[in-house]
Amino acid sequence: MAKKYLEKNVLDAAIERLEIMFHNFDHIYFSFSGGKDSSVMIQLANKVAKKLNKQFDVLFIDLEAQYYYTIEHVEELKQLSQIRDFYHIALPIALRNAISVLQPKWICWEEESKHLWVRDMPKNCINMNNCPFPWFKKGEEFEQFILQFANWYQKKHGTKVACGIGIRTDESLNRFRTIAFHNKKIIFENHHWTTKLKIHEKHIEVYNFYPIYDWTAEDIWGAVSQLDFKFNYIYELMYKNGLSIYEQRLCQPYGDDQKNGLDQFKSLEYETWSKVLNRVNRC
Repeated sequence: MAKKYLEKNVLDAAIERLEIMFHNFDHIYFSFSGGKDSSVMIQLANKVAKKLNKQFDVLFIDLEAQYYYTIEHVEELKQLSQIRDFYHIALPIALRNAISVLQPKWICWEEESKHLWVRDMPKNCINMNNCPFPWFKKGEEFEQFILQFANWYQKKHGTKVACGIGIRTDESLNRFRTIAFHNKKIIFENHHWTTKLKIHEKHIEVYNFYPIYDWTAEDIWGAVSQLDFKFNYIYELMYKNGLSIYEQRLCQPYGDDQKNGLDQFKSLEYETWSKVLNRVNRC
């Protein structure tokens, strides 16, 4: 955790950014994937929120075809002390299927494909039987759902909202552009690591915050070690399987980049692999 940015280490900078969030917004939610970056962000946010006597919500979109250890980690983080509402989404959302030309998209948690589901429907989740979102329709795109949820959450609370996103700019050029080009976006109080959301070119009262944008993979694992944070054990298995800390990724397995690591399931979770293999069209 020795990296410096403007004479401040990244841990202190992230804590300062989280404090800005909690001091300026009464309603905050963090987007959680089950991966290392968002996991560290949420656990760090919990420490800050506890110190400030604040609470926050969490959005987790369950993509069905995920590692057992990812879901296990999600369940343990649900127990964090400052979480108010944990939105565990298990809705039929459309996702990319890059391993087939006949089926370019697949729909997780689709009732018609229940016999092929990689996992059973989780308990206490938001599904089609209890969906509180009047705008949701089966097959909604993942990216569209994220925006519509933000809009719904803001209208529910009737005030400006902050959403914490655990991305790091050293992972991709697109992520760097999200942070760097602040002259092309509306930001919160001159903080370039924020972005005001818009839907159909109309801005809504929701700001994305990127509290760990300048962290590296070493910083993430340094925080896990120094702060005794919980982590997704699948990363340990990935490391033992020969993947460096820079190569480890957690996403739905059939994406354009993720398909290249699809065989990881075979090595890391054999029982999951057989179900993942048969879940979508591969022709």
